[in-house]
Amino acid sequence: MAVKVLVVDDSGFFRRRVSEILSADPNIQVIGTATNGREAIEQAQALKPDVITMDYEMPMMDGITAVRNIMQRCPTPVLMFSSLTHEGARVTLDALDALEAGAVDFLPKNFEDISRNPERVKQLLCEKIHTIARGNRRSLSPPPVAAPAATSATQAKPAARPATTTSTLARPAAASAPAVVSAAPKRKSYKLVAIGTSTGGPVALQRVLTQLPANFPAPIVLIQHMPAAFTKAFAERLDKLCRISVKEAEDGDVLRPGLALLA
Repeated sequence: MAVKVLVVDDSGFFRRRVSEILSADPNIQVIGTATNGREAIEQAQALKPDVITMDYEMPMMDGITAVRNIMQRCPTPVLMFSSLTHEGARVTLDALDALEAGAVDFLPKNFEDISRNPERVKQLLCEKIHTIARGNRRSLSPPPVAAPAATSATQAKPAARPATTTSTLARPAAASAPAVVSAAPKRKSYKLVAIGTSTGGPVALQRVLTQLPANFPAPIVLIQHMPAAFTKAFAERLDKLCRISVKEAEDGDVLRPGLALLA
């Protein structure tokens, strides 16, 4: 089934270019376009696309306001386009609050800043659309069928992770033997935490890092697949939201507990 895409941009040239790139993929169908945020909301409700590409800066209603409205009325994953200026990156990342309901990614509006190879640009854009669509379908898929009801003793606590020692794997428990809940595994001591993320990563990183205490005992290094001009703004945003410190990594930075460095 082809991925249905709504293209939103006030520039006729950019709408045509994005539409042409996406339409060249036989598994993507551009089902409509919009020239501003208000039209985007109407088209999203009427056409029910799988993915929306959205410009930030538009007349009548900007992209972020449109996204917030779309998420309230008909949640749809959005690929945001923004200029590659630091300010452009900052305002695009501010849209994370509005996009948390669906898979999200960012691209610079100037494709030449992604790659000087037009074929690589086409490949990247189509890949992102497919990845975002797959993520959305997974989130909308029905939950797995629940297992038969367990005894009250079993329900009292979640099942422990199976041990992976040789003896445990070599001797499966007999069917008639009562279930044995093993003790919680010893916590290991880590010197460094490294997290690598791509599509959907900004939202995932925000959810994870905002849960960490200020005295987190290890340094953290982050690699998020996004255009280089976005990383400083993204690090600043995370630093404001988190109890740990977050900054864009610079030559000479020292790894220390409670600090996350974004490549």
